[in-house]
Amino acid sequence: MDNESLSEEEIRLECLRLAVEFGTQRDLLHPDKLADIYYEWVMQGSLATSPQDNRKDDSLKLAQKTRSVRKG
Repeated sequence: MDNESLSEEEIRLECLRLAVEFGTQRDLLHPDKLADIYYEWVMQGSLATSPQDNRKDDSLKLAQKTRSVRKG
């Protein structure tokens, strides 16, 4: 494939494949419904207003308040 992006049809087929491969027994009765959910999630993309690194406090992976762990 010369172009790195997938067509809409290829994305839908990949979502259907994921729904069939990883869906529960109940999902396998109607995999198209789960595939549509996956497709909507994939196509929504990242919003410009989303926090950096998807954290509410705009911090990176470091925790603001670390927990102490008891050693025993």
